[in-house]
Amino acid sequence: MRLLLSICVLSIITYACQQSKEERAEALAKKTCSSCHKFPDPSLLDKKTWKEGVLPEMALRLGLGDRFELLTRISEEQYTSAIQMDIYPDIAKITQEEYDLIVEYYLKNAPEKPLPQKNRSPISTDPLHFKMGEFISKTDAMGGVTSIRIHPQKKETWVGTRSHKLWVLDGQMNLKNTQIMKSPISLTQFKGEETYLLAIGKMHPNDEKLGNLLNISKQGKMNSVVDSLKRPVDIQISDFNGDLVDDYVICEFGYEQGQLVLVDGKSGKRTVLKMQAGSRNIVIKDYTKDGKPDLLVLFGQSREGVSLFINKGNGLFVEKPLLQFDSVFGSSFMEVADMNKDGYDDIIISNGDNADYSRSKKAYHGVHLFLNDGRNNFKEKYFYPAYGASKTVARDFDQDGDLDMAMIAFFAENDKGKMESFLYFQNQGNLQFKISNLNIPPGGKYIVMDAADMDKDGDIDIILGNYLYDVVKPMGKITPGLQLTYFKNLIH
Repeated sequence: MRLLLSICVLSIITYACQQSKEERAEALAKKTCSSCHKFPDPSLLDKKTWKEGVLPEMALRLGLGDRFELLTRISEEQYTSAIQMDIYPDIAKITQEEYDLIVEYYLKNAPEKPLPQKNRSPISTDPLHFKMGEFISKTDAMGGVTSIRIHPQKKETWVGTRSHKLWVLDGQMNLKNTQIMKSPISLTQFKGEETYLLAIGKMHPNDEKLGNLLNISKQGKMNSVVDSLKRPVDIQISDFNGDLVDDYVICEFGYEQGQLVLVDGKSGKRTVLKMQAGSRNIVIKDYTKDGKPDLLVLFGQSREGVSLFINKGNGLFVEKPLLQFDSVFGSSFMEVADMNKDGYDDIIISNGDNADYSRSKKAYHGVHLFLNDGRNNFKEKYFYPAYGASKTVARDFDQDGDLDMAMIAFFAENDKGKMESFLYFQNQGNLQFKISNLNIPPGGKYIVMDAADMDKDGDIDIILGNYLYDVVKPMGKITPGLQLTYFKNLIH
């Protein structure tokens, strides 16, 4: 036994000695990076982005690097909050030598330039069966739309703005009413005769508990339902515990810390279903066929992916991960629809968030369709590359019996000669699509979108919300007052 142990120890020492510097660097990178998220392959980003963007930030989160330099890049408020949460630890988690080896590994194996997009279907400018219009505010100096929701019963579109305004427009896109809110509205939700609003608090990245869920009763009275939320971005309403009272599931996106939270509609008790920044949007459906509503949730920060939260009753949910993405994937929105008409919900992921430490062209940005095998296992079967894709919705816009798609791209590059900030995917069958930007003009940076029958004439229209925050690019002249671009469907 002693001889066997000696042989094993000798073998380990021999292997360690034989391990090359490159092998050690790769092992260190995989061990260190996968401790916080899925291990990112070097090919995901170019050398410059790794060197100047991602790796220096990683060093700070490992207790290395210059904190004073960090303070010059972010607000004191964000810095203080991050220190309190131990995002930037005092004690280094690895040595400087180990960090240098990780840097060397990524710089050696990353491409010089971002990898190119795969071949894709060409983009036309055919307006098809849509007529475009615009809404330009007479009072706001710059586009800053934060939410859009078309009312399911009324000829109304509810619009939230960065300037804390809540607009209600009629079916012809004329302004009916304006209300000043305490913070920008990130989502409007209709439930029966009542309206729910998510007030985000501050728009810029933060972990302050400044958000609120508000309710407008059928009598028009506004009340606060849930307060102290960290940048809430989505809410779904249902009776989850079977007590015949609606409960609320809220995505608190946060910044460094966020959460998916269940709020009991009767007692107000909050149950954290998952403590993680980046919970983005929720779809409610009884996926387990046991009579209780389950939750399908997209997470878009660090540990990106889709999880099914199975409702076990009495406020208890069990998480089942379904899809996992790379930490630089940039998940922005999840749409759920039966795209191949087999009776099972498929998942459409729009990924294109480029406002982090890896701002570069990413060939994997775009529209990803994952088909359901009937047992809630998902495999990607369609991908359309589109830089900066932010949201995709699936509707039967042309009323031919299958689902088409409409996409916005907030971080669109538009470097192929045609505007790609909006794309329409007309379904041709067998997961083939005719792509058009419907001849949308330059000038918009679209961050929100809704698709429904805004004028109640029997077909589905599309409304896009413009949000400007950076300099004008040479692609075209930007109209500062542009708030909404809409496509009226001419089928009826």
